[in-house]
Amino acid sequence: MGVNFGHPASWALGLGVLGGAIVGSVVPARTYAEELRHIAGFILVFGPAIYVLISRQRARWEAKHPYIRFVVFTLTMVIASVALVQLVLLVVGGTGAIARAAGFLAGVGAFAVTAWMTFYGGAERLWEEFLERTDTEW
Repeated sequence: MGVNFGHPASWALGLGVLGGAIVGSVVPARTYAEELRHIAGFILVFGPAIYVLISRQRARWEAKHPYIRFVVFTLTMVIASVALVQLVLLVVGGTGAIARAAGFLAGVGAFAVTAWMTFYGGAERLWEEFLERTDTEW
């Protein structure tokens, strides 16, 4: 059975909009228009990247229910974007061109962490580590 274009595309659209909205609203903006540009820019970057990730990692994507992947994606995106952007703000500060560029890179870094957790087995590795350290039978 070949790859169904609609399935990866629909998930890419949904996750791209969600991820772009999360990161775009966490990265500091001076005006509402700038925040909207952040959101739109991240959506334009994340959507196609997610489509490629789902298409290339189809077996891993389908190994667990896509809604589980959705939860992993959402939680990781929120936690990683807030943590990385706040770290950047702490180190670089919140104003100036360098801070804006670093905030953008922190958003891209949050997406990279999210992609690893969602599409490359990071969540599974973290879960296995948790079970091993807590000596839990699952």
